[in-house]
Amino acid sequence: MSQYIGFKTGREIEWLELNLLKDKRPLSKSLICSLSGEDETIVDEWISILESRANLYKNPIYTISNNRIIPNFLWDEIPEYFLCLFYAFNGANDNSGGTNLFERISGEALKNFINGEIFTLGFPVKIGFNDNLNEVSKLCNEVRGQRADSSYKDDGVDVVGYKSFNDDRGSNLYVLLQCAAGKHWTAKKPIIMNRWDKYILWYRENIIQSISTVDYVEKKKWEKNASTFGMLLDRLRIYNFLYEKEVDTALRRDVSKWCNDKIIQGI
Repeated sequence: MSQYIGFKTGREIEWLELNLLKDKRPLSKSLICSLSGEDETIVDEWISILESRANLYKNPIYTISNNRIIPNFLWDEIPEYFLCLFYAFNGANDNSGGTNLFERISGEALKNFINGEIFTLGFPVKIGFNDNLNEVSKLCNEVRGQRADSSYKDDGVDVVGYKSFNDDRGSNLYVLLQCAAGKHWTAKKPIIMNRWDKYILWYRENIIQSISTVDYVEKKKWEKNASTFGMLLDRLRIYNFLYEKEVDTALRRDVSKWCNDKIIQGI
């Protein structure tokens, strides 16, 4: 097995970051040219992109100096971010349980961001959607409305975030988050609020729609996706807020095992 992950056109930045984190081995411009088969002009563009992103990370994952990209972490220090990179690079059609892990990662990042609480639909116990809605309405002190159709698993929402005033009243802050670990997340349908504001009788003014993605969403694509899905949690935002606090022990254990298995199998 090669010590480097194979190059993939169209996923150049993910390829670079995966290789940096996998063994915590610096990458020089000349080595990148050799591994990718591209000339220096193209590689300079990739390095420029990494430079422009570096300072957006609260704790940068790499340092760039004299045409060398130097990783600041090994994958097992930030395995949740490594999982995001893996799926951005390879897609999420591997039936390995990683998509469920991404939901948990997204939920924890959202929880830290709002400094509130989350309810993950279907985890850890696979109970029915309507039972989940019953529980959410109680947690949020909102009146339960109509029952959902029995064919719906979660009706497009994976995590409900809520920041309560803790006074046993409704009208709190709510976030409805759908999690998209796949490459084609922009093709997903937005959350249908015409159903969600009937399941629970909360006011739309208190609700933020959101989507999480393993991708880094570029500025040129930001407005289109934000106007479609609401608040965007891309892998940069997930990184910045997930690691604001200690990662849940069970989540870290499960993600670390998943990532280690992928590295052993060969990315």
